[in-house]
Amino acid sequence: MSNTSSNSSPTVLLDGLAYVESPRWHEGRLWFAHWGTGEIVAVDLDGTSEVTGHGPAGLGWSIDWLPDGRLLVTGKELLRREPDGSMVRHADLSGISSFGWNEVVVDGRGNIYLNSINFGFLAGEQPKSGIIALVTPDGSARQVAGDLAFPNGMVITPDNKTLIISESFTGRLIAFDIEATGLLSNRRVWAEGLVLHWAAHRLRYRSHRPPVQPAGVGRGPPPRRHLPRRRWRHLGPDSSYLHPHQT
Repeated sequence: MSNTSSNSSPTVLLDGLAYVESPRWHEGRLWFAHWGTGEIVAVDLDGTSEVTGHGPAGLGWSIDWLPDGRLLVTGKELLRREPDGSMVRHADLSGISSFGWNEVVVDGRGNIYLNSINFGFLAGEQPKSGIIALVTPDGSARQVAGDLAFPNGMVITPDNKTLIISESFTGRLIAFDIEATGLLSNRRVWAEGLVLHWAAHRLRYRSHRPPVQPAGVGRGPPPRRHLPRRRWRHLGPDSSYLHPHQT
């Protein structure tokens, strides 16, 4: 594919998708969690896509890789895909939260950071403070941050010194310093005034909805035909210009 400037008109890589989350650039392709289908999909810049594996059937899970190339998948627990394709538990996180794990990001030293909203969102429970957990390369796990308002997407800067996480209920990005031990410190607001996540609006809707809902409404993942229709648009050869577009 020839190089294009950042001012070029976007082209569509994939169309007719359900709910696209957790985009990751890995080995020359864009990978993402295809919520509502349970698929893990990879697509190259020519639009050739492949279902490379499967995650949980519902919403709220993400992917990333260990330094040795093994795939991690979140959900009710943290799973790891072995070379033979089997999925095994990577670490025991049951003592930290029983509400499952959403986003995951791995730093260059092999430290794994996961977040949990830490309450039963789909069950209509009142929000509680979300958390971040750390799994070190030796498999030990501990909570390293709390008091987060619906923690969501996370990134680690290339120098492995800063973790940035979004709060869906506040529209803020929160940053932490990453210490040599992997612990987080020096919490601060990185940016604010962002568009509030759909979760905040859905929570308000749930608090006013009728007590009886039609089948499939507000009870777990909706059928695929009712999910937002999304496309992947490509604005240039640099993967940083790949983003989901809802139609």
